[in-house]
Amino acid sequence: MTPQERRDASLEFSQRSDQEFDRGGNTMIAAELLWGAVAQALLAVAEINEWPCQGHKGYFQIAARLAERQPHLPWQSDIAAADQLHGHFYNRDLIPGELNSKRLAARRALHGIIASLPDQ
Repeated sequence: MTPQERRDASLEFSQRSDQEFDRGGNTMIAAELLWGAVAQALLAVAEINEWPCQGHKGYFQIAARLAERQPHLPWQSDIAAADQLHGHFYNRDLIPGELNSKRLAARRALHGIIASLPDQ
């Protein structure tokens, strides 16, 4: 996939996650879609910058690089929140209040990542 295709997929996954969350649908699906949106956006950043991203750990390495560029933003904690949403897909372990706070953090990360991508 190209970075633009990853960006587009990220936006689509985010929209589908919002629809699932907002209609009171399956939180496992909504959480995984939002994680997927963040992951695709991070991969777009990695590809544009020619940064390696190998495996799940690579997402946190990208977040660390973003934090170096913009230390005033909570990249690492927001990516960790998105990762907890990914875990919810497997374990269904987040209660509604936790889901909401993790969702807000993941969306903040996603918006920051998307904003950092060049328009194509």
